[in-house]
Amino acid sequence: MGYFSCKTICDSPTCAAIVERSSAVRGTFVAPWLGLLAGSIAFGACLVGALVAPRRSLFIAVAGMSGGVVLVIRMFSAIARSTNAEAIGLAIFFVAAGVAGGYWSAAAALPHAIPRQRHLESATSAIHPDRPAVAILSCAEAPRYRIASTARVIERLVTSGALRLPASTLPFVFLSEKTRYHALGGYNPARATTSAVAEEATRELDGLISNVAIAWCDGSPSLAEVIDELGQMGHRDAVLVTVGPDDSFRSLEPLHEAQRAADSVGIRLVRAPSIWRSDVLASRLVDRIIELTNSATLDDVGVVLVGEGEPPAWSEAEGGWLEHENYFNQRVRLMLVERGIRESNIRIGWLEWETPDVTETTRHLAALGCRRIIIAPATLPHITLASALDLKHAVDSARLGDDVRVVTMTPWGDDRAMVRATADAIRASLQLLEP
Repeated sequence: MGYFSCKTICDSPTCAAIVERSSAVRGTFVAPWLGLLAGSIAFGACLVGALVAPRRSLFIAVAGMSGGVVLVIRMFSAIARSTNAEAIGLAIFFVAAGVAGGYWSAAAALPHAIPRQRHLESATSAIHPDRPAVAILSCAEAPRYRIASTARVIERLVTSGALRLPASTLPFVFLSEKTRYHALGGYNPARATTSAVAEEATRELDGLISNVAIAWCDGSPSLAEVIDELGQMGHRDAVLVTVGPDDSFRSLEPLHEAQRAADSVGIRLVRAPSIWRSDVLASRLVDRIIELTNSATLDDVGVVLVGEGEPPAWSEAEGGWLEHENYFNQRVRLMLVERGIRESNIRIGWLEWETPDVTETTRHLAALGCRRIIIAPATLPHITLASALDLKHAVDSARLGDDVRVVTMTPWGDDRAMVRATADAIRASLQLLEP
């Protein structure tokens, strides 16, 4: 048998043409499959974007989905023209796998969509480094739907063991939050009312303090960023007051980070007493409740003191919030009894996570014979999505008789009593800073 070297054969013009044609065929065959996979992945990822993106950014996600669909259709058509029926089945599998992979990858990345920003909001522009600064911590929700804020809340729930969510369901949690903001008109005034409380408290403490900066449990600026900024301004003393669930699980991490920041910049940080220990707040809530009885027979009046509620997994790590909340509710209960409302007609109900919920408590008061029931958000310092949307639904779900009248109060907001309680807590802390 003869022996022909590969080099000798490939040096011929015929061999070169065959090799060139084979390479072109392979490129023509592989390119549609790669395009099919790329278009499928893009569609899956952009589908997540369409579910979670705010309305102002929705066009980008929809455009990405459309581009992915166009690419998939074109590549699928190219494969269908040049291959057999078995390859078409494989192409369908590629599309399904690509969409699933793109969807899952984008969904798994959602909890990490937490930007690190630095931004200081101050209630006054005057800077007097010789006077103590004030940092106000609030867990108010973001004014508008934001992916980062929602991601931070979900991350806390998941990492603390309060909630278990597979990655595939995360986009629908974001979609639910986006829908709730839309139902509220697209704007939550909670942070605006907190800023109003800070401004009014600053006026009451005029001449005693310097900058008053607001930090958020979820969002920017964080409490650590505020303390660091105050230190760079030259402040050496600062008072920290929480307008909301102080010493709760949500506020523990910001408080620890703030103390580390204070130590690093040389600030003496003093915690203000809880605003929920204030008799001013308790008396004001009782007055608001009595005003809503409309001269009804007090024996027929029932009161539901509404709390926001927290996951059971957080109770062991609480730093004292449950104690503050219970103290305030019991103080209000005692004052209401002194004003003539039966103690058995004063109950506590929770918006979420805990029992008894508002529906069960309202139904129970009606069964006791209460014909006028007042729903009072006792320890909600500002409006929340739950108080604005779920509270009414909870009351309606009780399905009370026509002879029972239910009146729902609004959360504290920028009520004058909230301003006074905040100012009093700061004023009490200033005494600890005196030499």
